[in-house]
Amino acid sequence: MEILKYIIIFIVFFLVVYILYYLFVTNGQIKSVRGKSKKKKELSTELSLLKNYYNIDIEKIGIIKVARIVNFVNALLITSLAMAVFGISQIWLKVLILVIVIVPAIWATYYFLAKYLKHLERKIDNV
Repeated sequence: MEILKYIIIFIVFFLVVYILYYLFVTNGQIKSVRGKSKKKKELSTELSLLKNYYNIDIEKIGIIKVARIVNFVNALLITSLAMAVFGISQIWLKVLILVIVIVPAIWATYYFLAKYLKHLERKIDNV
């Protein structure tokens, strides 16, 4: 029964993070791409990192598709990190664990995300 409680909390937290991230970050990126935004067209930090550091051709894959994939991955990462420290009662221990784990987790997540996007890029080239 305890595991079921964690699974339900994970799903609810994931959905909340996913929706909030979509509304405040991804939706703005999509509006910018479609030209509905009054702001200058700029890539979000995540998309700039993928484009410049990992050399992903996000225009070839589709900026909207990449933005949605990044939204999903970021929501999953945030939820996983939050659930990893969910059962710990001391706040200082939660913060300490998150400070130690967050940078390597982001680095590893974006490394594998870039590998996946490179795979999508190659798939589009072969079609």
